Amino acid sequence: MMNTDFALLLFWFGISVTANIGFTFAWLHTRKRVRQLESHPVDLSQLDDLVARVDSSLDNLNRRMDELVSSQDFMNRVLTDRLDRLGRALPIPEPHDTPQ
Repeated sequence: MMNTDFALLLFWFGISVTANIGFTFAWLHTRKRVRQLESHPVDLSQLDDLVARVDSSLDNLNRRMDELVSSQDFMNRVLTDRLDRLGRALPIPEPHDTPQ
């Protein structure tokens, strides 16, 4: 039972590490793109389009973050439930220093 819990924990840890690496690459790509956009002058007619795209991107990012929070809540509930069941399945340890 403990090996299964440990394997599940390692699985979720692996997903978390992979997601963090992906977010890091996305952040670096975004920084590069921002530098490119800052180097080109933008006329006011393009500014409205840019603002609309940024707004759309922020809405999309907000939806993704909500999905991430939801999945983290689910994972916490599953792990807590497993730990509670494991705690109920284990016998209560007897005290070693009992007076006789």
